[in-house]
Amino acid sequence: MNNLHNLDNKIKAKINGGGVSIGVFLVSGSPFIAEAMANFPLDWMLIDFEASHITNENLLHILQAINGYEITPVVRVADQNRRMIEFCLDLGTKGVMIPKVDTAEQAAEVSNACYYQPKGNRGIGGIRASAFYTNTKEYLDKANDCVLSIVQIESKESIANLDGIASTANVEVLFMGLGDLAASYGQTGNVEGKLIDEARQKVVAACRKYNKIPGIYAHSIDVVNQYIEEGFTFIAIGNDIKFMSQGLADSLNKIALKR
Repeated sequence: MNNLHNLDNKIKAKINGGGVSIGVFLVSGSPFIAEAMANFPLDWMLIDFEASHITNENLLHILQAINGYEITPVVRVADQNRRMIEFCLDLGTKGVMIPKVDTAEQAAEVSNACYYQPKGNRGIGGIRASAFYTNTKEYLDKANDCVLSIVQIESKESIANLDGIASTANVEVLFMGLGDLAASYGQTGNVEGKLIDEARQKVVAACRKYNKIPGIYAHSIDVVNQYIEEGFTFIAIGNDIKFMSQGLADSLNKIALKR
């Protein structure tokens, strides 16, 4: 079956079944690299508009490149522009991550843009998402169930407003951005320590209270199992450029030559 006709969200299915969903960020903007990574047993790939040079056309080509694979496409938009949220969904992505959501009001506005009425207020216009009008009725009927809304918790303000954000009806995932969170606590570049540990605990607790999914970006493979034990079930284990750099560094370090 063409993936455009497949309206299941494997991320939701895995987590609702008691599993942990593992994914990676794509920051290169390369459909070639995206397709290469899609061959691995990952649950999802996040195409990152916020921290990369990816363009609208890049996004289309990346989605086309991974369309025949089992991996679920997610996009992180650059800001809280609802037109961009709808654009990504209309291209067929199964989830949207929105950065720097600090208040319940912001959480409601951006998450509502992910869903059609009466659940939200997303505009009608999913040309590619509806398999180019060959699957329109089913898409409109099932889109609200197959889309995942993800808000980023990455500031002291968002932690202070955690209860309101987590209780927002259409928010499904609270995803921690530890880099920016650490900076907001005055410890730029250091994503460890008591304040960060407490923030993670608060996010997991809020998710349990309101039946949301706790997500996080693991800055090291060494902490992935720790985050799973803490209760996180939506985990990014790195990005394409980081994996390439680490692989090259490891290879060079194994070569016993003087350079």
